[in-house]
Amino acid sequence: MSDIFEKLKKLLWETAEVLAAVLAVAVLISSLFGSDVPFFGGIMTNIQVVIEMLGSAGLGVIVAIMILTNIWKR
Repeated sequence: MSDIFEKLKKLLWETAEVLAAVLAVAVLISSLFGSDVPFFGGIMTNIQVVIEMLGSAGLGVIVAIMILTNIWKR
């Protein structure tokens, strides 16, 4: 039973890594070519809305978590 959970955890982690890469590419394409790009165009608008909702304190927490997870991975 534990083996099934480990396989599921590995599958979910790999899926999250792929989605993070797709998100990074989408942000890059949207910032380079603007909001008229099909499929990737609205990404920057959505990210800006989330950042505005979080405010500066929430954004600071997200950056701190990113730094800590990066240090933890080393």
